[in-house]
Amino acid sequence: MRGICALLGLLILMVPASATPPAEQPYRIADYGRLVTNVTINGQGPFSFLIDTASSTSLMFEHVRKQLNLGQSQPGNLLVYGINDVSEAMPVRPHSLNIAGEEIKDLTIGVLPGSGADEPDGVLGLDVLARYFVVLDRDTMQLKLLAPGAASSRPYEDWAQAKLTPRGLRKFPIRFWYLSARFNDERRFTTLFDLGAGTTMINWDAAEELGLHKKDFNRYGPPPEDLQDVLGKSSPAVRVMNMDVELTGKTWERRLVMVSDAPAFDYFDLEERPAAIMGSGLLDNTSLAIDFAAGRLYLGPSHDVR
Repeated sequence: MRGICALLGLLILMVPASATPPAEQPYRIADYGRLVTNVTINGQGPFSFLIDTASSTSLMFEHVRKQLNLGQSQPGNLLVYGINDVSEAMPVRPHSLNIAGEEIKDLTIGVLPGSGADEPDGVLGLDVLARYFVVLDRDTMQLKLLAPGAASSRPYEDWAQAKLTPRGLRKFPIRFWYLSARFNDERRFTTLFDLGAGTTMINWDAAEELGLHKKDFNRYGPPPEDLQDVLGKSSPAVRVMNMDVELTGKTWERRLVMVSDAPAFDYFDLEERPAAIMGSGLLDNTSLAIDFAAGRLYLGPSHDVR
């Protein structure tokens, strides 16, 4: 599961990426199926950054800030809204961030406290990703950042396609991206597209519609204490094996899905309906092309890695 915070409460005005030729660079599959790539900041690095489509703003951890000797870039702190808490983060503004042939200048990044040894150095959020046509080629394990538009999408038009719908949050002036996914060929649920989460989850409202009844699992009590930030403090959390998940034209069979009324469902305004969060662990064997501008997710060839 993702052990990071998403940064909310402030929309950052971005300087457009420089017009360097499109390029590509490797990405890799880290713990829990999360997708990670390298980022160079102010000519230093590379730093390992998580690719996260459910983080509004890019982040770095404190040890990176210290290495780069970056000071606070503006008065006050940024509001950081995490999975189970609200805190503040220092804003910094490195001169340049380089990834896949693109140079992004003067990007305001939030600084979070030090991460664990198994965590990345930072997070590549929607403030970077959503300006591009993003390709994650599972066959070559290459990340491409292409310009939005028909020229970039044309090579992927024969892939299965699913609609990506942007939705704003009730309490914060920011939006995230959602899909309509079908589970066990029975029900479709509003599903957050979250490459920063390793595991796909459904809430108990969704589970009830699939024939899994919360009352049958209450005897197990709350999740372990070290997982309550992610899975919730009171509701039971169970692992369901062999669940089928389908997006338009493509199905992943016999997959692991968590069932929990996790705080993340409240965070993304999904607590009052049957809902799901689709993590990268489901999609890590599939090539993806993400067209944020047109609201389209292209689902390419899959590779059996089980």
